[in-house]
Amino acid sequence: MESNDRIAMRLKKWACVVVSLLSLSPLAAQQVVSTHSVSVELAGLMYAYECPLGDRFSLVARVGTQAGIQYLSSGSFWGEREHRWSVGLYPVLSVEPRYYYNLSKRYEAGKNTFKNSGAFLSCNLQYDFPPYYRHQVEGKGGFVVTPFWGFRRVWYRHLLFELGGGLNLVTTDFSSVSVGPAFNVRLGYLF
Repeated sequence: MESNDRIAMRLKKWACVVVSLLSLSPLAAQQVVSTHSVSVELAGLMYAYECPLGDRFSLVARVGTQAGIQYLSSGSFWGEREHRWSVGLYPVLSVEPRYYYNLSKRYEAGKNTFKNSGAFLSCNLQYDFPPYYRHQVEGKGGFVVTPFWGFRRVWYRHLLFELGGGLNLVTTDFSSVSVGPAFNVRLGYLF
């Protein structure tokens, strides 16, 4: 039979090992992980790959198609009004660096952080190729830069939901820039 001192020493060693392992486990859950997804957006279908660049940073690359929908109502001095709907389907290529700023806080609160479920800040850099379908739209593509705030949730290991908003800066020829609100809802499937 072992002495009480030896038993106490072994218990202390096991306690140190368990505490060390428990203190390391939150770090793994707080890090950004790599993901592949296919998503349906408000007006489009996209494939995305998210690559971690550190504990809280990632780079999201997307390719797919998006719809541009616009309603224009204008009037003249003489009271004549023009109402026009414009629709275009555009092939899209985008790159979006992201900063997940609350993964640690969510994990410590016992909330879901699976597959980067958290809030983020990002800047989406997107190129829209000329539309392959258009109705009352010019046949040009363009660049879109969007500083963005959003959040992401993954449920049942594969169901993706993202919601975000920001400010679109759009140019087709780099001689002028139009500014407008950006809003995105993304439902998808994670591989």
